[in-house]
Amino acid sequence: MLTENQFEVLYLLNKEANLSQRDIAKKSGISLGLVNKVLKELRLLDMVDSDNRLTSIGAEKLSEYKVDNAIILAAGMSTRFVPLSYEFPKGLTVVKGEVLIERQIRQLHEAGIKEVVVVVGHMLEKFFYLKDKYDIKLIVNNDYKIKNTHSSIFAARDFLKNTYICCSDNYYPENLFRSHEYHAMYCAQFLDGESRTERGLITDKNGLIIATQKPCRDAWTMQGHAYFNRTFSITFKNILEDYYNKPGTDNLYWEGIYAENLDSLKMYMVKYTANDILEFDSVENLRQFDPDYIVHNDLKIVKNICNVLNTTPEKIRDINPIPQGMTNKSFSFTVDGQKYVYRNPCNNTIGYIDRKREKFALNIAKELGLDNSYIYEDEVSGWKISHYIEVSEPFKFGNQRHMNLLCKHLRSLHNSGIKCNSEFDYFVEADKLIERLKILDINTSEDIVAIRERVKKVNDNLSADCWPVQLSHNDIYEPNLLISGDQLNIIDWEYAGDTDIGYDLCKLFAVEDLPLEKIDDSLSVYYNRKPTHSEKKHIVGCAAVNYYYWYVWAVYQSRSGNECSDCQFLWYNKMNKYLDETFRLMQKE
Repeated sequence: MLTENQFEVLYLLNKEANLSQRDIAKKSGISLGLVNKVLKELRLLDMVDSDNRLTSIGAEKLSEYKVDNAIILAAGMSTRFVPLSYEFPKGLTVVKGEVLIERQIRQLHEAGIKEVVVVVGHMLEKFFYLKDKYDIKLIVNNDYKIKNTHSSIFAARDFLKNTYICCSDNYYPENLFRSHEYHAMYCAQFLDGESRTERGLITDKNGLIIATQKPCRDAWTMQGHAYFNRTFSITFKNILEDYYNKPGTDNLYWEGIYAENLDSLKMYMVKYTANDILEFDSVENLRQFDPDYIVHNDLKIVKNICNVLNTTPEKIRDINPIPQGMTNKSFSFTVDGQKYVYRNPCNNTIGYIDRKREKFALNIAKELGLDNSYIYEDEVSGWKISHYIEVSEPFKFGNQRHMNLLCKHLRSLHNSGIKCNSEFDYFVEADKLIERLKILDINTSEDIVAIRERVKKVNDNLSADCWPVQLSHNDIYEPNLLISGDQLNIIDWEYAGDTDIGYDLCKLFAVEDLPLEKIDDSLSVYYNRKPTHSEKKHIVGCAAVNYYYWYVWAVYQSRSGNECSDCQFLWYNKMNKYLDETFRLMQKE
């Protein structure tokens, strides 16, 4: 086996002809005296001739270290990289006129690495063009939604040899890839301060990684690409296959599996400066490097913002994702110092959210002073722009002042008598979801149909009460209730429609899941008196049908790939609680 210095000298002589000893020393970082010593060793081994040229023996020995291929991980969703990640995968972002992954593929090709494997998942079809343009291999990771980066290497595990492991969103100002590598390694950059997300490295005097730390402080951290030699690849593949279906491993990065098996996996750290390898965690981070990124990346979202706010792309600043939202993706941004919110609906809302009805409700809510945030909604696709509401305190149903504000708004809405001429019937809407669910999971839909018969008895009783049906919000819960000083804004009118007003009123006690004996107290805030038995029975019945709908909704979402298991269990329990109480009140009546 070659020493590392022997390898570096052979690598340089293979890369460039007619290098002097001084050239070799400068390019390799090895002292001139040591270069002279290494060349003598190589001549004695017949690997270099007297003119410092590789012999056939030297070339053959060096070939053992040749990089066979590269695997580029490009399956992830990059949820922090909004709004670009709404329209295409992060690896397809244009930076200074070049697509990130294309630049990386070209750099690999320039280094002599012709076999490039790209592992795709999220929006995979947008990567297909690379196959023809660069003759790359595409591998599909079907588990990217439920597992972490180790699933992408697992999908491409049969390609592991002398292999670079790259991330599609890294940007290399200068090409750092090489045609040959001496040992398994991971690039590292020094991080000042504390980090809970990066993995710090501890090495011995030769650079061998002997421990990792996460979180870490003032440490060399993993950043950029890694390299697996054949020995590392064989061992890692066996360990990965053993880990893959073990419980509790879904969220592991591949680096986490490596860190748990340091004794079996020998890898060295290679240090780089902060400017050698760039990773853009957010669009604001990208903007600092490429101020024209928003112009380079032709986004429909940017055009929408510019058209509605009468602005230009370069004025859109301070973009930050908003984490809340089960069926929408949203982000905040500023234009000329004013802060706004952009909502981008998920595809799984198509078919059961009536955007035209929502837009009507938003305009009414603005007229009545219930939602002063609303600016514009596209009634076809459902994207929306609103003023950003600076929340002064979280809404609490147990807060008397908050409840007074909410009930004042609800009375204003319910007393308006306004209709949108488009009914939202919880029982009927649940049936529509059950029909969709039959396509996804016939067994689960049959289980729900059995529950449906019990709910139908309550729904029939509600219909017989002949309560007012008019424009209602239908989704009253904390995230949709924004307190700003003395003002309350009721936002997100997606489920609004002409509905029995009891479905709004039941949320006064049902969201917080108050004890049954406290229901009268909550409804008294709305009525300014104690509710009658008939009113109470009706509103509790609305709670039962309401949570039946949300239970069906959560099951449908989970079967559609939008995991809602926690909500599913919560809403199932609430449905049964209020069904039991409704039947009790019906018997008493």
